[in-house]
Amino acid sequence: MDDLNNLRILVREASKVIMEVLEEYGEDSAKKVKMGAYGAPSSFVDVRAESAILDMVEDEDMPYNVFTEEAGSIQRGYEKTIIVDPLDGSYNAEHGVPYFAVSIALARTGLEDVEAGVVRNVATGDEYHAVKGAGAYKNGRRIRVNGRRGLYVMYLGNRAHEKVFRIAEGIRRVRTMGSASLEMCMVAEGIADVFLYLFKNRGVLRIVDIAASYLMVREAGGMVLDDSFKPLQMGLSVEERKNVIAVADAESLKALRSILLS
Repeated sequence: MDDLNNLRILVREASKVIMEVLEEYGEDSAKKVKMGAYGAPSSFVDVRAESAILDMVEDEDMPYNVFTEEAGSIQRGYEKTIIVDPLDGSYNAEHGVPYFAVSIALARTGLEDVEAGVVRNVATGDEYHAVKGAGAYKNGRRIRVNGRRGLYVMYLGNRAHEKVFRIAEGIRRVRTMGSASLEMCMVAEGIADVFLYLFKNRGVLRIVDIAASYLMVREAGGMVLDDSFKPLQMGLSVEERKNVIAVADAESLKALRSILLS
């Protein structure tokens, strides 16, 4: 089986397990059962989703190392690594908000050499995929950035940088959805012009959160940057967290820069 097909199999298996756990355990699926590799508590449904992926990698003898939110780095002696967020948007999933995803990307060392990615909206079944040099797709249909929608998706919680609220005041349409991978896919498919996670003191997003959607945006014609407006770079590290900006085009970036740098 080829790499993209393997990613799809893993994403769909984890999605099935997530729905089964949510239906069977309800509110109990949100119970914290362990500490993840990033130092944050992991819920029962997170752990079950990750276990489903790890078990399938082993059972099918897929030729990958694994870097994942809960377990961290698992070296299996291969050149390529799958970068896994078994449940992006855990709060949404655990509290009945139908906007959460499984995200898996394939790389060798980090973002700059991600070669394939799949993001699946578990609640709707919509599936995004991208292969480096071959474009980005939603449910098999080619997607591209737009840049003329006038919609920004941004983190607006109490840890957001003050400039984010200045941006929100000047934009007619702003959304904050709670799943970074899916929100970045909104830029890739031309629904939103800008994705912005900008925090007060330090970056918060991890490579597991955005590796697959990073490729989605790039292959759809957009740009993914750090908070210095440089091309985003992240390695396979549980310590590294960054602020992340995704924009549809140069005009969207120019408008955003003018506010952030004022």
